[in-house]
Amino acid sequence: MRRLLPLVFLAAACATAPPAPEAVPYGFTIEEEARVLALEDRREFDLVWAEEWAAHPNAPHRQRLATALARIGPHAFIDTNADGERNSGERQAGVDILIGLSHDPDPSVRSAVAFALGEIGDPAGVDALLALASGSDLRAAGEAVEALSKLPGHVPFDRYAALARGDAAGGARAMALRFLFRFDSDEASAVAAEALASPVNPIRKEAAYALSRRAYAPAGEQLELLTDDPETMVRVYAVAALGRIAAPASIRSLVRAAGDIHPWVRTNALVAIARVAANDPSVLAFDDVPRIIAAAEDADSGVRAASIDTLGYYATRHEPARKRLLESVADGSRWERELAAGAIARHFGDANPSLLPSELTSWQKVRVLEAAAGLQQNGATFRSRFAGDPDLLVRMHVIGTIPDEAVDAEMGLIRPGLEHSDPIVRGNAIDRYAASKAEPPERKRETLEAMERAARDDRENDARLAAIRGLGGLEYGGREAFLRSLLADGDPVVRRVAADLIVEKLDLNRPQITPLPVREVDYAAVAQWAREPHTATIHMTRGLIELSLLPHDAPMTAWNFAELARQKYFDDTTFMRVVPNFVIQGGDPRNDQNGGPGYAIRDEINMQKYTRGALGMALSGPDTGGSQFFITHSPQPHLDGGFTILGRVASGMGGVVDQTERGDRVETIVIDERRPAAAAELLEIQQTPLPLLIGRMTRQEIVAVLPQYASLSAAYKPDASVVEMIASSLQPADRIEVYMGTWCSDSAREVPKLLRIIDLLREEHGREIALSFFALDRSKAGPAELVAGKNIEKVATFIYYRDDREMGRIVERPLSLFEDDLLAMMAR
Repeated sequence: MRRLLPLVFLAAACATAPPAPEAVPYGFTIEEEARVLALEDRREFDLVWAEEWAAHPNAPHRQRLATALARIGPHAFIDTNADGERNSGERQAGVDILIGLSHDPDPSVRSAVAFALGEIGDPAGVDALLALASGSDLRAAGEAVEALSKLPGHVPFDRYAALARGDAAGGARAMALRFLFRFDSDEASAVAAEALASPVNPIRKEAAYALSRRAYAPAGEQLELLTDDPETMVRVYAVAALGRIAAPASIRSLVRAAGDIHPWVRTNALVAIARVAANDPSVLAFDDVPRIIAAAEDADSGVRAASIDTLGYYATRHEPARKRLLESVADGSRWERELAAGAIARHFGDANPSLLPSELTSWQKVRVLEAAAGLQQNGATFRSRFAGDPDLLVRMHVIGTIPDEAVDAEMGLIRPGLEHSDPIVRGNAIDRYAASKAEPPERKRETLEAMERAARDDRENDARLAAIRGLGGLEYGGREAFLRSLLADGDPVVRRVAADLIVEKLDLNRPQITPLPVREVDYAAVAQWAREPHTATIHMTRGLIELSLLPHDAPMTAWNFAELARQKYFDDTTFMRVVPNFVIQGGDPRNDQNGGPGYAIRDEINMQKYTRGALGMALSGPDTGGSQFFITHSPQPHLDGGFTILGRVASGMGGVVDQTERGDRVETIVIDERRPAAAAELLEIQQTPLPLLIGRMTRQEIVAVLPQYASLSAAYKPDASVVEMIASSLQPADRIEVYMGTWCSDSAREVPKLLRIIDLLREEHGREIALSFFALDRSKAGPAELVAGKNIEKVATFIYYRDDREMGRIVERPLSLFEDDLLAMMAR
């Protein structure tokens, strides 16, 4: 079951590196890289190779070694007494070599070492990480701070807190604040709360982020103040943090934030309001209803989606909200109708289930079943109602949503699933059956053993893993022997799950399960392919998403994605999971978040970060990736170091990714259809997007909403002679209509130029020209009454009129200087 969820290798090799006729841009031969890929794939620690590369004169070799050990080390250990178990004092593979490399003269090697020690998580690396975190190398210090946060039980908190309070230089302090949540203590949260009052924007932002990941009530009042912070991301995280706390006292601040100018803030505020309402619905005032209804009609699809469950809480108390919720389930978009069905079931499923439409789509039924799991009275009724549904998706959720306390009462729904041909349905049934308290233990063991044997021939391993976990949770004489028999299984995921159960259920030392068996792969071909940059274009009915793949950072993962695309595996799939202000997830031909290619690939965790527009692999545990992928709407630092990043969005973020709804169709994915994006293009995508506004605007409103327009305008230096010619060419009936996207980088670049020219015409030449500004949605088709007959395909579009006759237009980018194009239109 797939859930959620600067290039590492530099182009130049050290001057001391020995020449190699087949050297690739980052300093390796194909044979060398193929060997590394094979070791990573098998999670195999080769001491001779590791020592050889640790002493290699070429820094990129040492850096590549550190990255490889980051992938091998968490799964293999140095079995000094050769008993097959990790005993006290035995270290994870590669840790000692990495500690030695922490003093490497090359900063890129030191950064990679810090990253690797964090991924491996062996406490033996703490001292080396503390030294790097306190050093003058800012990049290595930042990686070391993040790595330390991954070892919270082994790091002296006073040492880490000192880094967060200012002992760490530059951005390393901000990094230390960001990951305080991993220590999961009030002591750590208090350090973050201290930093909320900082005048430095990144410090406030990261402190608020840490508090958004863990509830800390004493910070509530400070966080409420930050809901008006001038920095967008501070407001985004402050609102999310208030949602974690879910205190009724914050409701006024959250309702105001639901009207924030930025959709990410509005989205987080609506989620936070729902969390407060779940604790105390009495805080939901009638006067707030118009704002919540406005959110349900927002221009941003994520805001609309996030509003629906919140609307459900208000609907239980206020009739206008209930009316709007019923309108959503009847007349909203496909995704909104699905979410509204779930909201009605959650909030009215016991009191008034007749509010649900009589005819529901399959995904509406899924949302109802998910919501019904928490119902006291009618949960079982809904499950029984849909048990015979013709759609496998629905029947699968009927079983999967049965809560633990209802398992024995609803065993009649579960038992047929144990014999189902579909391994996902069977896996859900096995999981629920294993939760039975009434089933005799011996019969349960026999049934689960039979299920495990039968599932060995399945294409997907879901049913088998469910049976193994069920057997691991039973206390019987043969449990340890059974689990140990799986440690040499041909499925690497089965090996890992069995080892986990030996540790968790039997409280025994972790057994060695590596080297892992792997599929037959031509590693040299992968290494050769990864030499060059590659792109992927997701063709959707909604538009195109252009991706730059990262084969240097994740060669096997990027190659697997490209191969599946070439095989047309993704054709006619959907983005089956969308979480506003988090991710869109696709790549599942089953469209139920459980599908895959029938095999799993190893994770290739790398030093890329989950900023906006990152392409990651969806997982249901370590090394379970296959075909499902996700794209992040916004920064998600908690995913860093846990999910492979294999690419970045180069184009289509605002117009497609941000607007994608659950169920939007992928027509196909084409590899290398377009040129690789420049680094600047990828960096631009990662920036916080501008707010989306719609409708007629004045210049004053534009600058109030987008203050950067004023500074960009002031910085623009048009050609004074051309401005003078424009002034002499102006006629009384001249006017300009500006069609812009407030969210669009092209508008942000070009509109300030016009504003500067207009200022100079007035200030230096005493001439005025009429301007009208129209902010459009991302489709460029709305508001319909403003664009009717205008043929606006791109923004920004500047249309020049004289006596109501169109003289010309500048579309998105001028052909030359903005003022030159403006003058050319006037002269026609």
